[in-house]
Amino acid sequence: MPIETPTIVRCTNIRKTFGEGDAKVEALRGVDLEIQAGEIRMLMGPSGSGKTTLISIIAGILTQDEGECLIEETNLNQLTNDTKTRFRGKEIGFVFQAFNLLPTLTIEENVSIPLLLNHEEKEKAIEKAKEKLIELGLQDKIGNLPAQLSGGQQQRVAIARAMVHQPKLIVCDEPTSYLDADNGVKIMTLLHDLIKSTHSTIIVVTHDARITHFADRIDHLEDGKIVKTHHNGKRPISL
Repeated sequence: MPIETPTIVRCTNIRKTFGEGDAKVEALRGVDLEIQAGEIRMLMGPSGSGKTTLISIIAGILTQDEGECLIEETNLNQLTNDTKTRFRGKEIGFVFQAFNLLPTLTIEENVSIPLLLNHEEKEKAIEKAKEKLIELGLQDKIGNLPAQLSGGQQQRVAIARAMVHQPKLIVCDEPTSYLDADNGVKIMTLLHDLIKSTHSTIIVVTHDARITHFADRIDHLEDGKIVKTHHNGKRPISL
């Protein structure tokens, strides 16, 4: 019998509103979503459809107004702030669209941050950060500050930071937005290979139709709801 692939993300009736009165915006209006371990899952849709809000709730950065979101059967909303921070620091990596690199730190120091938050010794954390940067083709940029890198190179640093602590879930907001077609495919190939080697799960918010063939499933959002899900015919890797 085939091995049943566990569900790593389970969202039920997620609702999120911003603002009040005339400025009130319903960002999410009852989203149900399940993601299996080992998937590359993509979220697509027009600007303002709720994609970034949804992944921010999944990653524990935002809190929904209604509904439940479980990560590995853990309800982040039931955790204390300290426990939630520790859980996110171990189990979740986030690639921000604007990179969010600290400008006064070298790129290896930036990448080491998740390890340091998990109480790794600084010397070991820097070594692991350098290894991940080399894996992403940035060996000649080690020692540089983020401002000394191109946008595409900074994107790779942000991805290295999200991967370095080997989280079970990686959430990416437009990871190829600053890259040309060739480098966009290279980044998605690296993320795909990561799944094979670590059994991680990746959620990608994207407008980039050039990378959709990497997805196992694609959810299309409009006006705060998932309106359809496209299956690419691939199966997530069984654990």
